[in-house]
Amino acid sequence: MKLVHKRGTKNTSDRKLRNIALAAANHALETKIENQTTELTNTLQQLQAAEAKLVQKTSEMQAIWHLLGDIYFRIDANGTILEYQSSKLNNFTNQSGTVTSRQLLECLPTSIVIRFHQAINQVLQTQSLVSFEYTLPLIEDQAHFEARLLPLESKEVVVLVRDITHIVQGAFIEGGDKFRSIVENANNIIFSLTPDGLFSYVSPNWSEILGHEVTEVEGKPFVSFLHPKNLSTHTDYFTKVLITGQQQDAIEYRIKHKSGNWRWHSCYSSAIKDASGNVVYFVGICQDITVHKRAELQRQRTEKALKKSEAKFRAKTQQLEETLQKLQQTQAQLIQSEKMSSLGQLVAGIAHEINNPVNFIYGNVKYANDYVQDLLHLLELYQQHFYPPAPEIHQQIYTIDLDFIRQDLPKVLDSMNTGAERIRQIVLSLRNFSRVDEEGMKSVNIHEGIDNALLLLQNRLQAQPESPEIKVIREYGNLPFVMCHPGQMNQVFMNLLTNAIDALGEVAISSPKIQIRTYLQAGDRIIISITDNGPGMNEKVRDRIFDPFFTTKPVGKGTGMGLSISYQIVVKKHRGELYCVSTPGEGTEFVISIPTLVLEQA
Repeated sequence: MKLVHKRGTKNTSDRKLRNIALAAANHALETKIENQTTELTNTLQQLQAAEAKLVQKTSEMQAIWHLLGDIYFRIDANGTILEYQSSKLNNFTNQSGTVTSRQLLECLPTSIVIRFHQAINQVLQTQSLVSFEYTLPLIEDQAHFEARLLPLESKEVVVLVRDITHIVQGAFIEGGDKFRSIVENANNIIFSLTPDGLFSYVSPNWSEILGHEVTEVEGKPFVSFLHPKNLSTHTDYFTKVLITGQQQDAIEYRIKHKSGNWRWHSCYSSAIKDASGNVVYFVGICQDITVHKRAELQRQRTEKALKKSEAKFRAKTQQLEETLQKLQQTQAQLIQSEKMSSLGQLVAGIAHEINNPVNFIYGNVKYANDYVQDLLHLLELYQQHFYPPAPEIHQQIYTIDLDFIRQDLPKVLDSMNTGAERIRQIVLSLRNFSRVDEEGMKSVNIHEGIDNALLLLQNRLQAQPESPEIKVIREYGNLPFVMCHPGQMNQVFMNLLTNAIDALGEVAISSPKIQIRTYLQAGDRIIISITDNGPGMNEKVRDRIFDPFFTTKPVGKGTGMGLSISYQIVVKKHRGELYCVSTPGEGTEFVISIPTLVLEQA
């Protein structure tokens, strides 16, 4: 019984503790609910106050909107109209019907849409107010609007449009009397253009200068009177005026008279801006310069004709100079040919006159030698058979030195024979070199012509007191006979070899030499190379060596025609090539290239 009593007491104690805890939890819950209810009540009051402020702000914004603009619309960055309201009978597009959800391009002219898109981009980039003005043609007149664009945080733009037609018209009316007085007394045309390029005003003297009535011009685009070829110039000019806002230098253009004729005008234009810096219209002053321009165009045509005549005159002068140069070359060549012909005839005559006595001497030296040998043999026989000789004969033998005569007399006869042979060779070379007995094309051995030229120059090749002997190295190839003018080709060889010898004599060279090489090229052309180890030539001299009368030799030492004539002979007469390869300090090489068969020119 005692144990049961204790258990009942414990249960009662636990129940009391649970009731106390439950009461505490209920009290905490009620307190929390009261606090949340108070917070909700405060929040609701704040929302009601904010709603009241929003309604008030909305009313204020509507009032401000009614003061700032006649038309309100909201657009996105692409130009789509999201919301639209208008307090005017005519909307900002001058079109009827629904505007919302339409593109600006569907509602406005292209030029104004471009200006709107420029303003939209500027607003979104700068997050600041942008405004501009534009003009729309109405049925009876033109309306002027001012557009103000403001940015929203959602990449949208609010546009307020205000009709400023009465302001623009008022500005015109205010200065109308004074402006009209100035304009009507001006000699030049004064006009104003809208930013779209339409005439908003032209002075009355337009009718006097261009024939159109003022009513036929105002409201019309300027470009409709402009010459098509001057359109780009006019567009660039007004673009610069629009961008810079400053007066540009005058431009000249053609504008149509009512009769259809074109008149030349000189024009100055300026952009007139409002307080916000936006262009309201353009003002220009035009001066008719048709008479002056026609005179200028006539002068330009005259100058062009003069320049054309001058060019023809210069071409003719150049042609005459070339003809004169050819005549001089031909004259020089004729003179040289005449000289060579006369020289050839003279040489041939001398050779012929020398040839006869030389042949007489050369032909009789052999017999004289035989006779002398016979007499010497007979003298020996006398000495053998009549010994001792008489005192007078012995004395004579001693006096004339008979033994020396026996030894020297054959040598004298051999020298005479050698000299006669040498004279015969020189005479033959002179005859071969002159070729006076040959005319036209002949088949000849080129090597003989070179050898004949060297033989005639032998005395210049030999050693002199002031210069050593010039060594000649012949490297002849196996050449066929060549159809050519032999006398003229010999003249070329003589000129080239003479120049080589002269070049070697200009400077002191220990071992001067001339190398002559010949070979056959491609089976139908022969190459003749004449090279010296002289001082060489610089580029300036090398480029002129074939010019007539050009020479680097002192006065009296050369005419400057040798290489020029040689060039004419090789290139013109034989359809070949003659060129020079030379470097200062490394000698000079002249190369002749001619075909083995040259066709006679007409």
